[in-house]
Amino acid sequence: MPPIRTERLVIRLAKAGDAAPVAGLMSKAISVRLASWPLPWTEERMAARIAEWRGIGLPCVVERAGDGALIGWVHALRAREDPDRASMGWWCAEAHQGHGYIREAAAALLPVVFDRLGVSVVEAGAQPDNHASFAVMRALGMKPVGVRTTYAAARGRYEPTLFHEIRRG
Repeated sequence: MPPIRTERLVIRLAKAGDAAPVAGLMSKAISVRLASWPLPWTEERMAARIAEWRGIGLPCVVERAGDGALIGWVHALRAREDPDRASMGWWCAEAHQGHGYIREAAAALLPVVFDRLGVSVVEAGAQPDNHASFAVMRALGMKPVGVRTTYAAARGRYEPTLFHEIRRG
């Protein structure tokens, strides 16, 4: 996949050399909002995630176009149980939150997800009080589809997750 460029960002597939810098951005404040990014988040864990997720989807780093600063992560993964569905997720480094970067990155990646993964439905989920993620979902045109109980490795428990989805076209 060639890099996706927006006015402010470059979204590109993560590579092995991104493991240390991406792992370095993970903080407690970010991890607490994510189901599958438990602390400590190490370079080794990140390298394994990049390798695994490249096989089933589009794991991407988000960089600021002006200075190349790594500011976050956005991904889409084909659902194992339904190859016609993909799930998206995202996070932004604490120092770069509040500027709409992840909304911009996710919006740029979404059409690529439909095209590259060939899916008909893309979903995303978050804890019921994660208002920032729901704002991104709404900006993508996703609609609520219900609550499912999911395992959050970052917190070591099952918890309710509110899902939204959008269909191709």
